[in-house]
Amino acid sequence: MINNLFPPALATLVVLTACAPARVAGPGPVPDPPVAEVESVAAGPVEQDSSAPDDDIESRLVVMARTARGPESPFLPIKPFGVSWSPSPEEGSAFGIVIHQRPTGRVPIAIEGEFAAGVVRFGLIRGQWFGIAAVPIGFSGPHALTLRMRFEDGANYEQKIDISVTPTSFASTNLSVDSRFSSPPADVLERIESEREMVRDLLETVTSQWGLDGPFQTPRPFDVTSPFGQARMFNGELRSRHTGLDLRGQTGAPVRSAGRGRVAFAGNLYFAGNAVYVDHGLGVYTGYFHLSRILVRVGDEVDSGDLVGEVGATGRVTAAHLHWYLSVSGQSLDAGSLLGVHLPE
Repeated sequence: MINNLFPPALATLVVLTACAPARVAGPGPVPDPPVAEVESVAAGPVEQDSSAPDDDIESRLVVMARTARGPESPFLPIKPFGVSWSPSPEEGSAFGIVIHQRPTGRVPIAIEGEFAAGVVRFGLIRGQWFGIAAVPIGFSGPHALTLRMRFEDGANYEQKIDISVTPTSFASTNLSVDSRFSSPPADVLERIESEREMVRDLLETVTSQWGLDGPFQTPRPFDVTSPFGQARMFNGELRSRHTGLDLRGQTGAPVRSAGRGRVAFAGNLYFAGNAVYVDHGLGVYTGYFHLSRILVRVGDEVDSGDLVGEVGATGRVTAAHLHWYLSVSGQSLDAGSLLGVHLPE
């Protein structure tokens, strides 16, 4: 777990502006979005600007700037940062967030975020702060992205941005599998529970920096046979929701890492069969399930596109395929959304 790096503020300023943050529409440099100007902050009570109608206030970006006095420094003004994100957030997906540093502005030494009731962890990639946010199933509509920054002189700053999440309609499907997988016998229940706890602990382990150095890629040709989020009926019984994305593949076909990282698990699991988890840093993991062969070991460093295994039909499956999995801060999400995430360049 990461401790809160941001102590209570000594003063607060609320600034209203009609400018919205820029969204990344594609690869390449992103210009600085329009930002509000923040005046010098003085200690004491702060009055909210009441010159605009209530409905205008609700439609504007609300920026909260907090500063803390350092040993030798007075209260210092901090300007809002440019923020961009990609792809457009959808229910059950992940999206990337880039904080754009002004050439002459102050540089944060730490950033932590919050979105949809979950933490967003930021790390540096090519000198820019970058984070990946989770949008769990059940979250849609407008939600506030809260950014908390700490500076070398002890100053602290908070910036809030409303981001709209598109709802997703999830289908259901009926599957027929070996009864030992739909209703596991008593002698394997202990194994199943032990594996669940192991995987849960694994996915809650947070590496302190990004392993990524380039965009995510699909581990197989992007031919989806079963989408993320489906309600799964096994032999007529509702058992689960599909927490991965199934990609077509014949037994023995290559499976590649979706991004640079470190192999955190490589072994056999009761339901997932032969499986590999890759840790990409800061609580982001991808998984590759039902493999016929595992071609990596725990601790191996892999680059985007490196072979990690071969397609198979191990575990709870109806036919050979790749189950591609994504976890961000412990939330299971649509791995396909990673393909729309643009990293700092």
